[in-house]
Amino acid sequence: MPATRSARAPTRRQALAEAPISKHTGIALNTQRPTASLKSTFTVTKHSTDLVGKTKPKPTLFVATKSVLSRATSAPQIIGREAEQTAIRGFLRASVEQGRGGSMYVSGNPGTGKTACLQSLIKQSSASFTSVLVNCVPLTQPGQVYAAILRALNIETRADTALSELEQHTQHAKTPFLVILDEVDSLLGSRQEVLYRLFELAAQPNTRLALIGIANALDLTDRFLPRLQARNCEPLLLNFNPYNVTDITNILQSRLDAVCTEPVIQRAALELCARKVAATSGDLRKALDVCRHAMELAEAEHKKRQDDKENPNVVVMPRVSIMHVAKALSALSGSQAVQKLDALNFQQKLVLYAHVQVVASNTLDRRALGLAVSALYAEYRVVCGRLNMLAPVTRSEFLDLVAMMEMQGVVAVEALKNGRRGGRRATGCPGAADDRALRLLVDESDVRRALSNTPALAPIL
Repeated sequence: MPATRSARAPTRRQALAEAPISKHTGIALNTQRPTASLKSTFTVTKHSTDLVGKTKPKPTLFVATKSVLSRATSAPQIIGREAEQTAIRGFLRASVEQGRGGSMYVSGNPGTGKTACLQSLIKQSSASFTSVLVNCVPLTQPGQVYAAILRALNIETRADTALSELEQHTQHAKTPFLVILDEVDSLLGSRQEVLYRLFELAAQPNTRLALIGIANALDLTDRFLPRLQARNCEPLLLNFNPYNVTDITNILQSRLDAVCTEPVIQRAALELCARKVAATSGDLRKALDVCRHAMELAEAEHKKRQDDKENPNVVVMPRVSIMHVAKALSALSGSQAVQKLDALNFQQKLVLYAHVQVVASNTLDRRALGLAVSALYAEYRVVCGRLNMLAPVTRSEFLDLVAMMEMQGVVAVEALKNGRRGGRRATGCPGAADDRALRLLVDESDVRRALSNTPALAPIL
């Protein structure tokens, strides 16, 4: 959809979510995971020689194809997203390319190409400006973002002077600079003063700062930053819808064409993958995972057949068929409960981890009594402190997380009945008559499996 300044989308509850971090190609960068160029990294070798001197044709083609389908590999070009690209180009021309300030908020579900599209257009720009990408998830306090921005710009600073130094830099920088805040909703606090201040800095006269915030929530500015318009610093709004079948198919095909013109994956198999992913989430990252797993299945099958041949030197290139993709979809999707848990964002998984911790330390009947939301929130704050990765959300924001999990069918939230009426009192909270009780609607073993598959939770699992 095109960027708008005043349009209001229907409110829907969203929370923090994991998103891929891509490499930025500007002058400075703060990133957590490097990406690679397709052309420079995945060169296909036509011939190689093994230990006994036997030559096998194209032994690295399958490996190169799997590599090009990795989440960490940058796409050779942006497929589709014409309206979104037009909106971003217009923002860049009107702001940082002219040496002016401005702000934009980009929303969309994970895997919809928000960061990749931004970075591709920054590469294409011929204007002279600095651009940096800051991932906000590792920041334990919202105010730490000021120092993170300066350090990404290669400016040494201290936490107590970072804000004033950033204010000075926005007015006196020699070249204009663009700051991209990925997972900007990690900066939400009690009064949102940090976010208000950042958008104000990008709206001041003669500022050299252009600001782009990226997050999943469509209504973040409406729900958490309602005073932006009154302060005359409301950002442009741009939403990325989930990918459709055609886009997913074309993107996968373009990645395959970057390393090989031979049909390693059958076209019908690509379309099956695209249809299934578009029908569930539209997350391109899941489509890449399915194709990679399907290639691993085909490769294993091919090696088994090779071992059975009388002449092991005869090499036939394996092909990925519809059967391989169907098996990969089944293996990666799992049960309906697993799909629900995999769809949860990082903050919601922290809530589940807190639930597991509380009920594991309680000897009462967990299924019958449920768990008081107040006790769960207290444990959630403890978990955030142990993880030392991000600041806990406020109680009202925590209730939003729980409410969304209830809508997704993961938990049930019930009114806490008064014990004198014969009702049950939730585990972990002897008082708080206005509290509510939470029960899991999925098996605890599935919850533990989903948590163990989340890399960011590894330090505390």
